[in-house]
Amino acid sequence: MSKCLLGALLLGHLLSFSLKLEAQQGKTPGHGFVGSWRLRKAERIDGATPVAISNSQGLIVFDSAGHTVEIITQLGRKPFASNRPTAEEALEAFNMFSGFWGSFRADEKTKIITYHPQGAVNPSLMGQDLKRGYELDGDRLVITSEPGESNIQGVMRWTWQRVPPIENLDAEYRKVIGFWEWVSDRVVNPATGDILTEAHRAPTIIVYAPTGYIGVHFVPSNRKPLAGPMATAEEAKADIAGYIGYMAVLTLHPGWVVHHVLFSLVPFGSLDRMYEMVGNELHLTFPPITVQGQQRQTLVTMRRLSGEREMMGE
Repeated sequence: MSKCLLGALLLGHLLSFSLKLEAQQGKTPGHGFVGSWRLRKAERIDGATPVAISNSQGLIVFDSAGHTVEIITQLGRKPFASNRPTAEEALEAFNMFSGFWGSFRADEKTKIITYHPQGAVNPSLMGQDLKRGYELDGDRLVITSEPGESNIQGVMRWTWQRVPPIENLDAEYRKVIGFWEWVSDRVVNPATGDILTEAHRAPTIIVYAPTGYIGVHFVPSNRKPLAGPMATAEEAKADIAGYIGYMAVLTLHPGWVVHHVLFSLVPFGSLDRMYEMVGNELHLTFPPITVQGQQRQTLVTMRRLSGEREMMGE
């Protein structure tokens, strides 16, 4: 069976569960948020009547330790003409793909959820408190932006639906589940182990959710906040350079993970990785490639921030 077909079958399997969601009861403040949420509707609501944003897709994941990741996009974006997008192509991507990861807290009295993005597509959000209104009713979550939010036209309202965990998760899958923060990645010569390059990143995350979804924000370092309320084409081109952000579906094999990418900031296909868990670290080994006649292999180390208990809200 091909990887594309396998990913499509798994995605269909996961989406079928979204029709029979089960509410999760809270034990700690904000526990009602814990889980994975798929975007069902996005609307701009600052006009006389709400205006639906077509082809909207998205994922939010919350854990009981206070970590969160958000990805929101629109399908149907034109592919880049080359590996190096023009400023106009970059601006379209920047405006149609947003998201962040960090911490959150919810105030049940004021119905305000406060995010603190550590990494974000929009660098203006990083290290700042981001406040939005919310309504939480079992498996339905409505989040509303406040006027003036960076790189948002008007006021947005997003309606989310909870997705239940995959049934019968096996022991190895349960070990992988959690938020994982980037520690290092380096490119080596696989024959000698010599380090060819080492990456420097802003705070970066991978989340493996019990629902089978993956959220990724690999954030470049040294980006500048936007100069104004909306990104310019040149700012967008600089800000997405080197940024790896996507939502995917996970398949897990002994020592091997596959990320079947559903949508991404910069378009690319599915990703294969060898993996090993060592203590509280996850070691990912990319397949070797040849560049200008030289073998290169990328090694990534992630450190666990949370695990099965936090992801399941226990």
